[in-house]
Amino acid sequence: MGQANRDLIGHYKGNQASYADSSDISVSMPLAFFREKIAADLFLKKNPELAAQVNDSNRAMVIDSCRRAIISSELDKLKKRYNVQLVKIEPPGAEEYYKANPEKFQTKATYKLLGLSSTDSASLAKKMKDISTREKFAELAAEIPLVKQGHLIAGIGMLPALDAEVSKLGAKKFTQIMRAPDTQNYYVFYIDSVIAPQLKPLDRAIPLAKSIIESQGDIPLDSSTVLATIGDKPFVTEKDVLELREKVPPMRRASFGREIALNNIIERNLYAKAAKEKGLDKSYEYIAWTRQLTDEAYAQILIDSILTATLGVPEDSLKAAYEAEKDSLFLPRSFEDSKMEVAVWLRIPELSYRREFALNRNNYAGAENWESVKRPIYRNIRYGELRGIQERKLADLFKSVPVSIIDTSWGLEFLPDNFTEFAAKAKAEYENRNLPKTRTLWEKAKILFPQSDSVQKTISYELANIYQELGQYSLAVNEYKIIASIWPDDPETYKAYFMQGFVLSEYEKKDSLALIAFEAMLDKFPNSELSDDAKMMVANIKSGGKVFEDLIKKIEASSE
Repeated sequence: MGQANRDLIGHYKGNQASYADSSDISVSMPLAFFREKIAADLFLKKNPELAAQVNDSNRAMVIDSCRRAIISSELDKLKKRYNVQLVKIEPPGAEEYYKANPEKFQTKATYKLLGLSSTDSASLAKKMKDISTREKFAELAAEIPLVKQGHLIAGIGMLPALDAEVSKLGAKKFTQIMRAPDTQNYYVFYIDSVIAPQLKPLDRAIPLAKSIIESQGDIPLDSSTVLATIGDKPFVTEKDVLELREKVPPMRRASFGREIALNNIIERNLYAKAAKEKGLDKSYEYIAWTRQLTDEAYAQILIDSILTATLGVPEDSLKAAYEAEKDSLFLPRSFEDSKMEVAVWLRIPELSYRREFALNRNNYAGAENWESVKRPIYRNIRYGELRGIQERKLADLFKSVPVSIIDTSWGLEFLPDNFTEFAAKAKAEYENRNLPKTRTLWEKAKILFPQSDSVQKTISYELANIYQELGQYSLAVNEYKIIASIWPDDPETYKAYFMQGFVLSEYEKKDSLALIAFEAMLDKFPNSELSDDAKMMVANIKSGGKVFEDLIKKIEASSE
C-alpha cells in the first residue's frame, strides 16, 4: 500500500511479537508471505485519523477501499509518466450500415404549436367552449417554441400525452385538455403543423452508425493492429489481447471483450515495467514470489489439463449429443463453442435433475415428472453443476496421488476418498459440536458422491438436521422436501414428511404448509410410529393452537 520495502521490514521487526500468534506466519519467509498484512498495519499507523475509524468489522472493507484507490491513482500516474496512448479504432462499414438501416437515422418529428394553459381544468374547458378556429384561439394562446417528439417543452417540461395526440390527430386540430406532470398545470394546444421525420445526412449519422456497430461486439482486427502505444512505439497489439482471451474459460470469454482485456494488459505491463526500472526483480521478495507462482503455475496447468472444455467426455460423444440437442439447447453457437455446455449436459447426474424438480416444481408448471422438463432444468442448473463436476474431477486427481501428512501442526487436511470415511469424519465433527465444519463436510459429500441414492438420502437427512440446529430452517425444510419427493415410497420417508411439517409449524410459523406435509404423511404412512404425533399437530393447527394450550393446562394442573 505504497510502503517501501525497508519500511515494511522495519515495522515487522519492531512489531514481530504481534504477528507471533498468527496461523498464517511462515518461519522461513515471514515478510514475503505477509507483506499485505504488514503493509496494511503500517498504512493505518501512518494514517491515525483513518485508523481511529477502523474496527474488526470494517477493517477489511476500509483497507480494500484504500488499496483500490491507491492502485487506481498509481495506474493513472504510470500512464501519464510513460505517455500511454490508446489508438482509436474506426469501425468499418459505417456508411454501408447507414444506407442499409435508414430507419435508425431518422430525425424526430417536430410540431409547431399554439398553447393555452390554466391551473384549473374546468376554467380552461370554459375558455375553449366557444373556440373552434385557430384565429379565435390565437387571441388567447401563446406560440410555443418548436417542439421535438419525446423532448422537453420549454416552460412545460415533459408531456408524453402530447405525442400521442399529435400522432392521432395530425395538423390543424385542437388537442384535448391534458395535465403536465412537471408543472401540474392544464394545457390545450392547436397543432399548427407537423414536420415528419427526415433521414439525417450522412455526416450527421456516421457517429451514431459507428456507435451502433461498436455496441454489437468487438470489431474483427488483424492480429498486428496496434491498440496502445508508449510514445510512438507499439505497446499492446491485438495479438496480445487474443492471447489473453484464449486463457479465459470459454463460458466467460464472451463477457471478456477487447476493452477489458486491453485495460488488463496495460495495467499488468505498466506495473512490470516500473518494477523492473526500480530493480525490484532482483529483490529476495520477488524471487520468493516467482518460486511460489511457478509452483502454482505447474499446479494450474495440471488442473487445466483435467478440467478441459470436454470434462473427459470423448469427442464422438460430444458431437453426437450436440447434433441431437443443438436445436433445443445449443444453437446458434457452433460445436466448438458449445463443447463445455455439451459436456455438462452429458455429465449432470440424474439426481441433480430430480432435486431441482422437487425443490422448484412451480417453475415447471404442468410438468408431471422431471424427464418432461429436463432441458429447462438443465438451463437453470448448468452453471452450479459445472462447479460440482469440476470438483469431482479434482477429487479424482487427488485420489491418484497418495499423500501422507507427517507434520500435523500445519493444519493441512485431505478429505477421504470414500463415503464411509467421509461420513465418519463428519460425524466426529458433529460429536465435537463443530456444527459449521459438519455442515461444510456434508455439503461437500453431496457434491462428491452424487450417483448413489442411498448415500444422497443419508446426506439429505444429515444436512436437514445440521441446518435445523444452526437455525437455517428453510434449508432444513428443503432437504426434507427433497427426501419426500425423490424417495416417497421408502419406508422411512414418513420421518421426512413429519420433520418438514414440524419445522414449518414450530420454527417457520407456516402452518398452512405444515398442514400439507402432515396430512401427506398420514395419507401415505397412516400407521407409522409418528402418526399419532402428526394427528396431534394437525389438530393443534386446525384449532389455532388450542389443543396444545389445553394439554399444557392439564399437565400443569396434574403437577400441582
